[in-house]
Amino acid sequence: MIKKLKRRLVLLVLVGLLLASAGLVAAINWINWQGLCRQAEAVLDTLEATGGLRPLRSDYGRQEIEPPDGKIERELRDGRDAGRRREDSAVQDAADLSNFYTVQLDGQGSIIAWTSDRTDLYDDDTIQTLVDAVLASGKTTGRVGSQFFRRTVQEKGSLLIVLDATLELQSARRVLRLTLLVALAEDLLLSLGAVWLIRRMVRPVDEAMEKQKQFVWDASHELKTPLAVISANAEALAGEVGESKPLEYIQSEVQRTDQLIQSLLTLARMERGTVQASHAPMDLSRTLLSVALPFESAVFEAGKTMETDIPDGIRYTGDAAMIQQLCVILLSNAEKYSDPGGSIRLSLEAKGDKRVIRVHNTGPAIPKEAQSRIFDRFYRVDSSHNREIPGNGLGLSIAQSIVQAHKGKITVQSAPGQGTTFTVTL
Repeated sequence: MIKKLKRRLVLLVLVGLLLASAGLVAAINWINWQGLCRQAEAVLDTLEATGGLRPLRSDYGRQEIEPPDGKIERELRDGRDAGRRREDSAVQDAADLSNFYTVQLDGQGSIIAWTSDRTDLYDDDTIQTLVDAVLASGKTTGRVGSQFFRRTVQEKGSLLIVLDATLELQSARRVLRLTLLVALAEDLLLSLGAVWLIRRMVRPVDEAMEKQKQFVWDASHELKTPLAVISANAEALAGEVGESKPLEYIQSEVQRTDQLIQSLLTLARMERGTVQASHAPMDLSRTLLSVALPFESAVFEAGKTMETDIPDGIRYTGDAAMIQQLCVILLSNAEKYSDPGGSIRLSLEAKGDKRVIRVHNTGPAIPKEAQSRIFDRFYRVDSSHNREIPGNGLGLSIAQSIVQAHKGKITVQSAPGQGTTFTVTL
């Protein structure tokens, strides 16, 4: 149980870290992409205003000789320069932009001419492919691959301005790769730290559970000796005084306590790992029938009916003794909790490499809130009917341990009017 808790906590932390990192990476790259798109739109605006020509770089580094006593003139000039810098920011970006080209189109969309200050990068086929894609889109502005375009209508056709943002997209991809690597490295480091912290946090609980298991083991062994003495003396006393109600009560309680101790020892052995499930080939059909057939007489004496649906020859690799004990627990549970005159059904089914065992009984349904706890040790459904039925609440816990030792799964389905079905998948 502690191992399962650790795994769940680690999984929860890992999922949280991955979601947080994915959100952060997505946000960073979305902001970067939006900035790239805004910059491309601003450059296209500038190129449209200049008729598709690259603006000249503004020379803000020039120095002028200040005239004597020219404080007022200097302040006016500085103000004009500052305003000019703000107004020409888009022009400055356009002067620094990546490659672009302009295409003159006629009224039918055919290319009249195209120009670029980097004609070595483009040819007629490349331009024609881009023009076809733009015309097919039916848009006046947008993006085709790494090419941002703007098409403006003129008197005798249209002017297509294309900004080649290949370098910018490569830079964006580098940012994406970098953020992913950083996020993965961060997740790895934080995950290692989280695992270390979880182990530290769970260690006291783990130690308490180990002490509890050791106590159950020691107490069960210590109780066996005085219980054997009580049982032996009760039998000797019964031989001397004959039948006696007090002696019957003593022997009945001794027997019930002995069953409880044996169940506790079985659970303790499984949890300590001293009892391991052997994995040997066996005839699962015969194994179940060896339990079901003798059990039919007990069911008949209780005034109930039992049927089996076990096909011949179903094989399985597992521990035959444990499977028999599992079947005994489920059938005993079904017999105890079925209604008077009710029925019990044991079935076996092969589904591919899986083996499915079902034990169904008619009778009162297990409440929904109790179904999630039905396999907890010492847990019994709180009802007056169940309190009259003998038991210690350990049978289903042992059944679950047997199923887990075979890497299987056990579930329960119960509803009013439909009875209760325990399903074991091995």
